[in-house]
Amino acid sequence: MDFIQYTLNWCKGEIFEGKLLALYGVAIICIAFLFWKFGSTLFAKKMFIPMLIIGLLCALIGGSLVANNNKRIVDFQKSYQEKPAQFVKDEKVRTEAFIKWYPYTRYIMAAIIIVGLICHLFWNAPWPRTIGLGLILLAFSVLFLDHFSEERAETYHEKIIQELKEE
Repeated sequence: MDFIQYTLNWCKGEIFEGKLLALYGVAIICIAFLFWKFGSTLFAKKMFIPMLIIGLLCALIGGSLVANNNKRIVDFQKSYQEKPAQFVKDEKVRTEAFIKWYPYTRYIMAAIIIVGLICHLFWNAPWPRTIGLGLILLAFSVLFLDHFSEERAETYHEKIIQELKEE
């Protein structure tokens, strides 16, 4: 398989992940409106804003992943056709730059989950509790999708290293 196919597969994986995140965001927005419309308790009514914000964030981030990676496919194909060896070297630098952020993301999301748990467990008022649940929901969704993104990035980076050794 030509190296560019690995690059395109990586982009397609990011596009799929973006679509999932956008769909998840739309689902969360729908659920937020259900809480607003049919929620009969104060807590249920207060879930509207945190869930709406989380849904909008997920939908927007997912949509930007789809748009950016569709553009990248075109740009990557053009760069690879012009200078294949340089493209692989550039991809090595690029992947090394973002792969190192995955552990930080895990720690940050774990901290957000802890903050969310503290808000939910130690306050009886609806706003802190709903914000806590919202933070937990957001952090778990990021952790879930980032797991697959990291796996895909590591696999792609290994192909880059392999390609550089073969040159």
